[in-house]
Amino acid sequence: MRKFKGKESSRGDITARADDAFGSANYAEYMVDVKKQSKYKKQRMLMVLLYLAVGLGLAIPLLLVFPFAGAIVPLLVWILWFFTWPYVSPAYYYTVDTSYFTILTVYGGKYEKDYLKVRISEAEMIAPLNEEYTPHAHANAEAVRYEAVSSFSASDIYFMTFTDKDGKPAVVFFEATEQLLKAMKYYNSKALVMTKTLH
Repeated sequence: MRKFKGKESSRGDITARADDAFGSANYAEYMVDVKKQSKYKKQRMLMVLLYLAVGLGLAIPLLLVFPFAGAIVPLLVWILWFFTWPYVSPAYYYTVDTSYFTILTVYGGKYEKDYLKVRISEAEMIAPLNEEYTPHAHANAEAVRYEAVSSFSASDIYFMTFTDKDGKPAVVFFEATEQLLKAMKYYNSKALVMTKTLH
């Protein structure tokens, strides 16, 4: 796990990041926060219960032994929250750079972990997840699935089919922006189905 680096500017539940220093039409980056109603909802609820259990578990014995120690308990619970809550508040950070599409999982805006790296020229299809192209995304039931979206109800969801490093068919779902698609088109125009996006 690495420290996450970079500036952010939030737009609701979507965070867009751009660095003009790269000065290249073939470079793009974008970041989406995973929505609260996602698979992490249950984990968030369990974490809240853990904080309550730890708070009460510490408060009762401390107050019995040290009546003035009540202020320590909220501090200890806050420390626990600070170090654990990021892991149930993930985001996905995409970059297209030097012919690769890279996805990082970013936890609480603090830590990052590699999720996926694909050479764009090796993609078989990059298309919107809509009525016309969705069957292609699910064509191979044995394909390894990578889900890097805020939620599947989000707009501008695209998928990319490819063969992973183990030689297995794979598909990744992500949220596209116009800049992201333009950069991908440069590296693999034959595989890309370009549509107008909201971002």
